[in-house]
Amino acid sequence: MTHGLPPLLRSIPVIAALAALAACGDSGTEPPGEPPRAPAAIVVVSGGGQEGMAGSTLAEPVVVRVDDAGGSPFAGATVTFSAAAGHGSADPATAATDAAGLAATTWTLGDAAGAQTLTASVAEGVSTDIRAAAGELPSPPDSAVYNVVFDASWSAATHPTDYPGGAHFSPLIGAVHDDGVRFWARDETATPGIESMAETGGTSTLRSEIRAQIPAAVLSVISGPGLGTSPASTTISRVVVRADYPLVTLVTMIAPSPDWFVGVSALSLMDDLGQWVEELEVTLYPYDSGTDDGTTYTSANADSSPKRPIRSLRGMTPFSDAPIGTFTFTRVGG
Repeated sequence: MTHGLPPLLRSIPVIAALAALAACGDSGTEPPGEPPRAPAAIVVVSGGGQEGMAGSTLAEPVVVRVDDAGGSPFAGATVTFSAAAGHGSADPATAATDAAGLAATTWTLGDAAGAQTLTASVAEGVSTDIRAAAGELPSPPDSAVYNVVFDASWSAATHPTDYPGGAHFSPLIGAVHDDGVRFWARDETATPGIESMAETGGTSTLRSEIRAQIPAAVLSVISGPGLGTSPASTTISRVVVRADYPLVTLVTMIAPSPDWFVGVSALSLMDDLGQWVEELEVTLYPYDSGTDDGTTYTSANADSSPKRPIRSLRGMTPFSDAPIGTFTFTRVGG
């Protein structure tokens, strides 16, 4: 946080010196283990899902925003825009993000009709895809079927600080739903169901919250086994989504821990063009549900009062900057 002084006080050298000393003394107010800022995500702000003629330049520029692990815009990152083979070109091919974390380019489509892809990436390995249609695309099926693989990579090698004995993950729990409901989100307060899942691995409260939204906003509950160790993997087979319920929420507790978990929230399995994605891999990083004040894997129970917002723990002690694992959604039908 930046601390300022009124103009009158800033004009007095002695007070200014004292303020500088105070600022130095206040440097420890950030959470322990706060990592250096670095690009952590790229968000498409505008220009995705456009339609144009094959070989033509799209009407709107493609604009992306680079965020750090805390969700704040990251200035000065070099974004590279690269089209898939046969999918045209971007001008400029690289652009630096401005003070708002934004970078833009103009996309000229390739000569082939159909869906085309432009990838925006930064050197740190963070990327996102932007989709556009060259010509008219066929209407997708009303539903699709996916297998979901949870591949946990959390280990003493990837997260060496105080890696706990008996590391495991609780049963997977989630929902297929529409945009009329959201069961958790970063910077929002955890529901009782998310609190119970993140603190104890219990699924019954969150399951009840999900079922209460059927059929108004939820199509179905997603359930899957936990992992008795990590690294390891498990699969949830044949998750059915529909055009009117295209979103997936899925979570699991990092155990043991005070209130830490991984998951996705309102992840769409339909792309910007209204087509079902064939395969989508989501890299998972740890979250703090904000319901327990513990700071180590085996901290005693210490309920947060009041609750704090859900926040990312990527790169924060005891976690490293390495992922916890991945969810991979593979279309197998529909």
